Amino acid sequence: MKLPEYLHPILSSQEANEFEQDFFDGNESLEWKAMNQAGASIAKQTSLDIQEFLGEKSIARILVLVGKGHNGGDAIIATRHLLNRLPEALAVLVFPFGLGHLRPLVQRSFDDLQVAHGGKLRYLSLRKKGVEAQLENLLGAESIDLCLDGVLGMQFQPPLRSPAKELIQVVNRMDTIACRISVDVPSGIGDASDEIAFRADFSYATGIAKAGLFRNENRPSVGRIRYLDLGFFDSERRNKNRVILTERILDFKRELRGSRSHKKTYGHLVVVGGSSTMPGAILMTVSSALLSGVGLVTAFVPESIVAEAASQIPEAMWVGLPQIPEDGGLALEGLSLIRGHAKAATAWAIGPGMGRHPETATFVEEILKLSKTPVLLDADALQPGLGKIDWEGRPAVVTPHVGELNRMLGHSLSDSIEETAVTAFAKTHGCVTLLKGSPTLVTDGELIAYSSFGGPVLARGGSGDILSGLIGGRIAIPSEDFLQSILEGAAWHGWAADRLARSQGQTSAKATDILGFL
Repeated sequence: MKLPEYLHPILSSQEANEFEQDFFDGNESLEWKAMNQAGASIAKQTSLDIQEFLGEKSIARILVLVGKGHNGGDAIIATRHLLNRLPEALAVLVFPFGLGHLRPLVQRSFDDLQVAHGGKLRYLSLRKKGVEAQLENLLGAESIDLCLDGVLGMQFQPPLRSPAKELIQVVNRMDTIACRISVDVPSGIGDASDEIAFRADFSYATGIAKAGLFRNENRPSVGRIRYLDLGFFDSERRNKNRVILTERILDFKRELRGSRSHKKTYGHLVVVGGSSTMPGAILMTVSSALLSGVGLVTAFVPESIVAEAASQIPEAMWVGLPQIPEDGGLALEGLSLIRGHAKAATAWAIGPGMGRHPETATFVEEILKLSKTPVLLDADALQPGLGKIDWEGRPAVVTPHVGELNRMLGHSLSDSIEETAVTAFAKTHGCVTLLKGSPTLVTDGELIAYSSFGGPVLARGGSGDILSGLIGGRIAIPSEDFLQSILEGAAWHGWAADRLARSQGQTSAKATDILGFL
């Protein structure tokens, strides 16, 4: 079975190399076309990502580290496109293996760059000794807005050798570089990685997402992953169980809805959560659910917050429930009120802001017995007792961050086995597990999917509550594929966060600002 078009395989460097050999079959004109497409895509993505830290300011100075292989050619072509857009910018190119060892297509890309922008270039062919002094003489003390790493690619095998090793060490220490972007993979990372690698803020996976980017031990060097689709998998989609989401997962936002549809056509999400001490979480979940495409949203919350919640978000239906005196959470006696609405629900989202009172945990378990419709559990609903629940075939998704997953497991995960442990949890408990992070991991115990959308702008309280509402709304829409709906919500959340960061920067933003970009 082929992968859906919105999922592309994650391949080892060896698999990717074999794929490219078959794909290009020695056709240099096809390789040149792909190199130009990669360079243009890198420049386009760079122009977007730099908005998170430069805002309205333009790039003034670019440092480009150019290897002899095709990664170097990609970096050179990206530089040409950036200089086309930035008439005042200057580029400094450093060749750690010398100018005399460039592969033919890399030399061709460099010749084109010189013809187009020769007056805006400075370059250095490194000598093996005194790398730091050579760079200081070339760069001076001026700041660098952007550094592109195109030294080594997916075929790298450790150890890292001189002078590339010294170049990467020196550049890693430089505090005058605002943003560092690696072409395809950071130099020093492959199927096996060196202890020294280029420290990237972004890694742009060009054409194929390489497995080394997703290893926990490499994350300090990888930074944020961007997958740049070059069309390699338009005609062939390998049946792999490790995949990355493409922007095609959001195609549903570009589709017309039926002219005779009505609110019940798009499902009814029931949200359960909140407490008098933490009312904000449930408000954010309901707000995002209302933007998810679902037809109806009913929220069961503590009776003390109903009036204020309804005045703030009148589009939802609010039902007040009895409260636990100690923390203002939901009391068991409210179960009878929920029971009367259970048949109407096409999905449930349970947990945001509930608190962790033992009675609340029992309340969640009792709610789950009321119907077999899809359910999302998040935040305070994620307790150690979750593993004892018999889902009985009900579609279920849990959305923890690492701390919440540790709480459910009863022990701390080792970084080196995170993917394995999450997949085992999903398979053992029969529920899709979404582990929030950079990147976000989603697995049903068989398929392992990564969403690389989003970034540090999401590192603030409330962003997870908004994710719960989005996914809850998507799984409530009838006839949607359950796993696909979860992936839609995850990608949409990150996609909106990227646009928020480009608009307002990463620092001065609230979680609710994401809502304006959905």
